[in-house]
Amino acid sequence: MMRHLHTGRAMHKKTRILKALSAAFATAALLAGFMPGGQAAATGNDSIARDRMAIEETLRRYVRALDDSDLDAYLATLTDDAKFVAAEGSYSGKDAIRKYVEPVMKSRLARREKEGLAATATHHVVTNQSFEFIDGDNVVVRAYWMFVVAHGTGKPNTIDIMGSSEDFLTRQGGKWLIRERRVAP
Repeated sequence: MMRHLHTGRAMHKKTRILKALSAAFATAALLAGFMPGGQAAATGNDSIARDRMAIEETLRRYVRALDDSDLDAYLATLTDDAKFVAAEGSYSGKDAIRKYVEPVMKSRLARREKEGLAATATHHVVTNQSFEFIDGDNVVVRAYWMFVVAHGTGKPNTIDIMGSSEDFLTRQGGKWLIRERRVAP
């Protein structure tokens, strides 16, 4: 009887492993475009995965530049005619966006110089991204975000604000750049 139970468990474990492997191979085939319904098969272009990684990297550089108060790196993620739309206003073009963001970054850097990085750190946390490719050179990325802020040494970090975003990116000169960013609390 014990031998029968042991054999049954082993068979169950092998079945689970085979099902998991089958699911993994089917997913990989779908993503690679080898099965009907895969994005690469639908578009005839297997570069969607590379484009998605490049888009994610642009968005990562965007939030890291905000958290690091690196204005040049921040602006490097935007098209020249970029637009930023939020509840407090709308800003069109890199110069207008620079004027909006620069005082905040300067203030953060001054505080960081006085209190130290650990006491003034910020973290833009982005989750649940979805990608909608409009065509080969334009995409909309929708996500939720949280703004985590340090309030001084020994004090807990807090989520000061959270909301959703829509980023409209375009490929220019072989790079994915943010053409428009809409944020809402």
